[in-house]
Amino acid sequence: MREALESYVLVFGVGATVAIGAKRANVPYNVALVVIGLLLVFANVLPHAPMEPEVVLVAFLPVLVFEGALFADADSLKSAARPILALAVPGVAISLFATASVATFALGLPFSAALLLGALLSITDTVSVLLAFRSTRVPHHLAAIMEGESLFNDGTALVLVSLTAGILQTGTVEVASTTRALLLAIVGGLGMGAIFGALGSAALRRTPDHLTGILASGVLVFATSLLAEHIHASPVIAVVIVGLVVGRAARRELDPSRVLALQGFWEAIGFGINVLLFVLVGMQIDARMFITEALAILAAVVALHAGRAVAVYCTFFVLRALRKEDLPLKWQHVMVFGNVKGALSMAAVLALPQGLPYRERLVTIVFGVTFITLMTQALPFRRFIQFLRIGSATDDVFDVARARLIAARRGQVELDGMLATGIMSRPEHAVRRAAFQRIIIDAEGSLRTPEADAADDAIIDGAVLAAQKAALLDAARRGLVAIETAEKEVERIDRERFRLATTHGAPAPTGEHK
Repeated sequence: MREALESYVLVFGVGATVAIGAKRANVPYNVALVVIGLLLVFANVLPHAPMEPEVVLVAFLPVLVFEGALFADADSLKSAARPILALAVPGVAISLFATASVATFALGLPFSAALLLGALLSITDTVSVLLAFRSTRVPHHLAAIMEGESLFNDGTALVLVSLTAGILQTGTVEVASTTRALLLAIVGGLGMGAIFGALGSAALRRTPDHLTGILASGVLVFATSLLAEHIHASPVIAVVIVGLVVGRAARRELDPSRVLALQGFWEAIGFGINVLLFVLVGMQIDARMFITEALAILAAVVALHAGRAVAVYCTFFVLRALRKEDLPLKWQHVMVFGNVKGALSMAAVLALPQGLPYRERLVTIVFGVTFITLMTQALPFRRFIQFLRIGSATDDVFDVARARLIAARRGQVELDGMLATGIMSRPEHAVRRAAFQRIIIDAEGSLRTPEADAADDAIIDGAVLAAQKAALLDAARRGLVAIETAEKEVERIDRERFRLATTHGAPAPTGEHK
């Protein structure tokens, strides 16, 4: 027991040190962690111990998925629902078979094992991508598509990992039963996630403090996952929906301090699991096997990118032909280049049952592909999107001024409320409000530049168009406008909003109802 505790202290100490170093070096922490994992493989300082797959499946995967969904903006994802679903369902299937076809030829794997590898490599990790988006202004619609695709793509891909692992284990394919299992997993996961998300949101609103809320969220995540698995629904899809519903409800109905506490807790737990996963993979892989499989890893990277390119370009070609979505070609390049592997892919491969044919080889290949994509795609990703002239580096002065303006105006609102309820005297209110007003004047002065005015205009135009769209949909529901007329006007507004997003990177306002 004492030795195990000392090992965990050492692992998390290394993780904290790596995170501090990554922050100072301005690189994503998962890039630094994969380097540590590779060093552990070759240093051979940790024992080569088998990992219980059930631990990864039951304890690690739900946390990683819930953390990603909790931070996502459900309203923004809703505005990009069509391309997200196209990439997460038919896109994953196309990527799976394209990757498996190349892997069968290049790696000499049986097609069943190549299908499993394709499913494992269909799982994306947007940590590095979203970190780059925070420091580079990109069109909001593009960011929403990539974040939403990652969440739902992971759910679909993990279902396919389970099904393809079963095919590899049994050596037979029963189309009817496999199709039924796939539909049950997806539909059941969506339904269970919606039900438990609604129940969890209601329970979270009634918790008396942030500690109880955090505990309730933990019970919710694991109860959803375990019950979904029990009825053969997808635990991952169920937890994704729960995370989106709970995150949306928390941001709308809980105090900001409680939301920050909830997000901070799950972010810390997610980081801890990332650290454990990279270390655990380092304990699973034999250095000699890693060297032996070097060419196979490179071939897998080629297969991965071939499958992703076919999936992205074909999906959006069809959507464009159907006049459902017309994304700029540069955005599609970003989606292909941003196909980075990470902790979820490694968790999925570690969760494969012991004794599964080709398991050790798959673990080695997936770790190698993760290392290469993080080093060659995650690190230069920010420069790549700037090279395509899709985004521009954020202006720190502009961002700080806007942040201070928002905070100061909110401070004045709180002061006015205290004055109205008698908590604060009028003289004290005047002094404090004047201090905030000076901050507001300084911030507005910094924001009155041609560049800032253009950004503000795009945001305002986007908000006005969203309000117009909501009004038209409401009028159509009430019978004030013919449905056909409303649909034509909504299409015109959507085209204008898309033009704003692609030319100015204007965020699509949240909270609209379709």
